[in-house]
Amino acid sequence: MRIPVVDENDNFLYYKEEHERDRRREITRGSALWGFNEDGEWLVAKRSKNKNNFPNLWGASAAGGMEEDETYESNLIRETREEIGFKLKKFTLGPKLRESDNHEFFSQYFFAKIPKDTKFVLQASEVDAITWISLSELKKWFLENPEEFLPTFKNSIRILDDYETQNKKNT
Repeated sequence: MRIPVVDENDNFLYYKEEHERDRRREITRGSALWGFNEDGEWLVAKRSKNKNNFPNLWGASAAGGMEEDETYESNLIRETREEIGFKLKKFTLGPKLRESDNHEFFSQYFFAKIPKDTKFVLQASEVDAITWISLSELKKWFLENPEEFLPTFKNSIRILDDYETQNKKNT
């Protein structure tokens, strides 16, 4: 599978086979969804125990790396459908961050309202579990057990905080 490699400003440079890239020097792209429900809870997903990178860790509702000829938006729609079986129709653009864990990448975050009673279909190779949780409980969980979350999760806490603060101002 070929993936886009970009520069420090997220400008496209070239495509490269994913397994051939230099994970520390070549920057890639990905999308991440933060789903919320009518009760103001956030959907968090636990990565599959079979994942090569960061198995059994909690993160965004759905996320993944961009493939050749995808946009951030089309990547988000594909990953959400594949990982949690939800057909995303409406979403809001969030921040884009340069992030680093065991590789360098840009993450474009998005938000979407998802009904709490949605029947999710989890892709076993990607996701082991999902749960709805309030931001206050999520912050407490992360503070007490940061090792249960992706290395970049502190960025997500800030993003969710900013989103909730902004939405309270707009209501």
